[in-house]
Amino acid sequence: MARSTRREFIRQMGQAGIALGLGAKLGAHTGCGSVNHASGRYDVIIIGGGTAGVIVAAKLQAASGGRKRILIIEAGGKTAASIGGTDLPPWLPQGEAGLALFDVPGQYSTVPFTPSGAPYQLTETPFTYQGIGLGGNSQFNGMLFQTNPPLVFNRSWPEGWGWTDMAPYFKRIRQNMPVTNTPSADGIPQNTGPADIVHPLYESMGWVETDTSRPFPEQGVFSRPYVAAEDGMRAGPVSGYFEEVDPGGVPVEGLEILEFTKADLIEFDDNGRAVAVHYTKRGALDQKLPGEPGSAKLKKDGLLVMAAGGLVTPRLLLLSGVGPKGREGEIFPGQTPVPFAIENQYVGVGLFDHVLTMVTYSYDGPVPYQAYDYADYAGNEADLQEYLNSRSGPYAQYQPVSILNLRRGSDVPNVEVFINPNGAGAPGGPFYGPDTLSAFIMLLDPKSRGLVTLDENGNVRFPNIYMSPDTPEGQEDIELMTQATFDIIQLFKEDKGLGIVFGPGSQSFPDLDPDNIDDIRTYVTSPSPVDGVFYSRLTVNHWGGTARLTDGPGGVDPGTLILRGTENVAVVDASLIPTVVPAHPVGTIMAVADRAGDILAARWD
Repeated sequence: MARSTRREFIRQMGQAGIALGLGAKLGAHTGCGSVNHASGRYDVIIIGGGTAGVIVAAKLQAASGGRKRILIIEAGGKTAASIGGTDLPPWLPQGEAGLALFDVPGQYSTVPFTPSGAPYQLTETPFTYQGIGLGGNSQFNGMLFQTNPPLVFNRSWPEGWGWTDMAPYFKRIRQNMPVTNTPSADGIPQNTGPADIVHPLYESMGWVETDTSRPFPEQGVFSRPYVAAEDGMRAGPVSGYFEEVDPGGVPVEGLEILEFTKADLIEFDDNGRAVAVHYTKRGALDQKLPGEPGSAKLKKDGLLVMAAGGLVTPRLLLLSGVGPKGREGEIFPGQTPVPFAIENQYVGVGLFDHVLTMVTYSYDGPVPYQAYDYADYAGNEADLQEYLNSRSGPYAQYQPVSILNLRRGSDVPNVEVFINPNGAGAPGGPFYGPDTLSAFIMLLDPKSRGLVTLDENGNVRFPNIYMSPDTPEGQEDIELMTQATFDIIQLFKEDKGLGIVFGPGSQSFPDLDPDNIDDIRTYVTSPSPVDGVFYSRLTVNHWGGTARLTDGPGGVDPGTLILRGTENVAVVDASLIPTVVPAHPVGTIMAVADRAGDILAARWD
């Protein structure tokens, strides 16, 4: 559809969804729709309707022209209003159509890692927020768009996946998903106070204000964040791809969706060919519901597509007997596991993520500034009305509101500083007053790696990969985080209006000296939380690398995306990314998924 018509499209789909009842069993007679259970055999089964899964599903459906049967198995349900989502913002007036909770950029900060987001958090990854629902984490996150540097593709990805190979897909993503640093529909920047405060400090260091969504040659660049947004609403793989094949929540011909369904086991034959996926189907979002068992079967030449993410794709493969032989005891600690039947030495191995440390400040300088609590619906009534009227104002703005990317002794970006326009902990508490803002220091290229391990219930265990002093890689990460945090604290001291309210030297850590680098090292390596505030070793939820593209042996074949050791299991999500993305990864995941759709569709030529 034309970009300019999206808001009207969503309004019409919202009204159509209400008329159809949204929860009805739609399209079963035509071999499409949201179905209660799988039936017959499928050409393609996609496990996970997340960021990568919905892109690949849309591309495969388009390539087949509806002639193939494609099934998505998704742990959650509908999200955006344009695909039938009915989870409404709590402030939405009764009878308002065409707007779901996941469409509003400002709601990002009120869902992940908060009590209101608990129903949408995958229970099999209890230590981190893996959002369930069509579109996956791209419907829950801040949608910061940054580009994996060309140097990383050319140096660390297999042949055929260099920058010249991937650049067209980044271009295509941006054509389908608008990227802007002024997401409010009126084009006016929102919550600009933190940027107005810290950007002059960045300029004083010689760092350059520029488009941080694109590769950059400078040592340091900063901007208001570039995000996926269109007409003041969240953009991403749903708006850019999936709306076309699931308009109003009624999938087009050839596409079926099993909502509220968790894949439990992949069944293989003796030749390593996946023949079926066994699952548990619930009747609603509540993940405590017992559910009903079922099985989705593949045709003889069918394809199984793993798109459940960097943690859950390896989890399911490991539980299904695919993994590094000889490491069963590490992966299933304290248990008596059956030896892996299918050898792949990289499944679950090489797990990476970014890592954060946070320092919160108060501000009493000349820049007009007030912290913004997106959850204060009563206090923000005027802003909410502005958003309803014109999709403008603060609720059109994601967090963060300022981004700084740096190269510190590296040829790729390895440190980011982003600023949120609010404090830490509960609003009104000692670290979240009307003049507080929070600075997050993130390692973009950490060296630590981990292993996906599972407990006796099959849940993913917390991987201790965050700046561990027990490994050389962890020590390297500690030193970089220590120096970067120390330098930012020193830089922010140049603005006399900024004072630490949570961090070294404040009431939260009165015994730590912000001018002593050893005390900063203690701060960034201390365990969270303190006074209920999580501030170090923070989960960023940028997992990947657990079934990576390799030239062999093991991993995923770069030419076919088939997981080695199997005949027909493809991987299309963050699992196959072979090295840390020194940027926010959603753009790279989407570009990889777009290309994966082309590669897999070519099997039908």
